[in-house]
Amino acid sequence: MTSQMKSPREFVLDPAEYGIPNRQQLADYRIWDTHYHGFLTGREPIEQHKRMMFYVERMGIERVIALEIGGSLREPLKPAPHDDEVWKIMERDKEIVTGITPIDPGYPHESCAKMEKWIRNGPCIGIKYVGGNELGVTCDHPNNDRIIDLAVELEAVIYIHTWIKVGGSPRVPGKNNNAGESTPMDVAKLAERYPDVPLICGHAGGDWELGIRAIRPHENVYLEYSGGDPQSGSVDMAVNELGADRIVWGGHGPSRSYATEMAKVLDADITHSERMKIFGRNYRRLAKNICRKKGIAVEV
Repeated sequence: MTSQMKSPREFVLDPAEYGIPNRQQLADYRIWDTHYHGFLTGREPIEQHKRMMFYVERMGIERVIALEIGGSLREPLKPAPHDDEVWKIMERDKEIVTGITPIDPGYPHESCAKMEKWIRNGPCIGIKYVGGNELGVTCDHPNNDRIIDLAVELEAVIYIHTWIKVGGSPRVPGKNNNAGESTPMDVAKLAERYPDVPLICGHAGGDWELGIRAIRPHENVYLEYSGGDPQSGSVDMAVNELGADRIVWGGHGPSRSYATEMAKVLDADITHSERMKIFGRNYRRLAKNICRKKGIAVEV
């Protein structure tokens, strides 16, 4: 038996009968979806965003942070086909939609120019290291110092996609990653050079047990849960090892469902206050200064 949607806020079935939160209870968590792929380049991004916003409203999401803002990586300064439209949407709907722009540490000069355009002079609030690049430069390479220094000046959020793929001979975690795809161990090396700069270790490293241990000594590194399998116990371990203050959450839609990603946090044996931190409060604390520069009122 399935629900028949009448509107984003109305369902045929009562969520309480199934032991799950209703829309108002979700809204009360003040959820920030910090991993939103609604504008994914090459997939009719404007129409895709419109479709995704139905589910954002349906799930009571307070804000989405889009991760693909500002053109391609191989040509960092070349505008993407829908850049102007996306820019207008983020300015018009800044109370619910904002974004971060991808950078490429293989091209630090071009990446900094892109940050000037989209962060200093535009609507974005941070940068994203993606899952690989053509020159194979990970986040711990010295090329990144110039990028990180500018991000600090701008008070920008720093998000780093990480994954641990097993490979090589002998098989070793991280030895089958894409060229330039960072691991949590790479993030830890960057954190040693920049101990006072907040860094987000994306996807919990894919292998969350190894990812948690890799970043544990570095209190400036936050673990992000988005994508991957919704394995019971992952958030519990992160809270036990890192503390709830060092965890953020993202929906990863449309390639993941909000139900799947929220289940990681709702399933965990943690307090209501800890869920509030993970679902939004921690990221708001990281982003509050840059958001206020953009005219976005943020109550942590």
